[in-house]
Amino acid sequence: MVASLETSATVPAPTAKSLGAARARNGVSITETMTDFRALFTAAGETVDVEALQSLAEGWAEAMETAPPLSCTDVYTGLATQAHFRRRIHEISTSGSERPGTLVLAIISIASPHNSQNHCWTLLARIGEAVNGQLDGTGAMAMYQNSAIHVLFPLSQSNISRVIGCKIAVEALGDGALSPARTKFYPLPSAAAATASAPHDSSSATN
Repeated sequence: MVASLETSATVPAPTAKSLGAARARNGVSITETMTDFRALFTAAGETVDVEALQSLAEGWAEAMETAPPLSCTDVYTGLATQAHFRRRIHEISTSGSERPGTLVLAIISIASPHNSQNHCWTLLARIGEAVNGQLDGTGAMAMYQNSAIHVLFPLSQSNISRVIGCKIAVEALGDGALSPARTKFYPLPSAAAATASAPHDSSSATN
C-alpha cells in the first residue's frame, strides 16, 4: 500500500479492504485502524482517499462479524485468560461498584520450572483442575501467569481458607515440584498493580 501512495494518491479498494480485515483479526479497534490509515496519507503528503477509507472500514466490519468469539478460558489450565482476568480487575478498580474491602486478590507464587520457561501442559492442566476444585462455589476468578496463580475473590474467612487450600493442593502436585508456594493478599484497588508486579516479588510472603 505504501508503494501505491508513492505513485498515486489513491489506494485500490481491495487492498484497503484487506488491510481493514487484517487489522480486525489482530484485535485492532476501528478507531486505531482508521487513524493509522490517515497517517499513511499524511506521511506521504497526500489527501486521504475517502473511498479507500470506506473500503478499509468495510473490511474491518466484515471481519469482525465473522470472527469467532474470544474465549475467556485458558486452554492449558481451564482458568481465566490473562486478558479476561485483567479486564475484570480494571472494571472493578475503575467502576467503584464494589465497596472497599469486599474483594481481595491473592497471588500464590509457585516454584518455577527448572529446565524450561513453562511447566509442562499436563502439570498446567492439573494446576487448573486443583484450583477450580478448591474454589468451586466461592464466586472467585483465577488465572495462571508466570508461575503464579492469581485469585480474585469475595472477602470472607471461608474463602481465605479455600485460597489456602489452593496453595496446599498445588504444592502436592507433581511430587512436590511446585513447592514451596507462597501466598500474598492484596485488597482492591491495589490489586491492579499487584497483578502486574507480583510474579517477580517474593517478599512478605505467607508460607
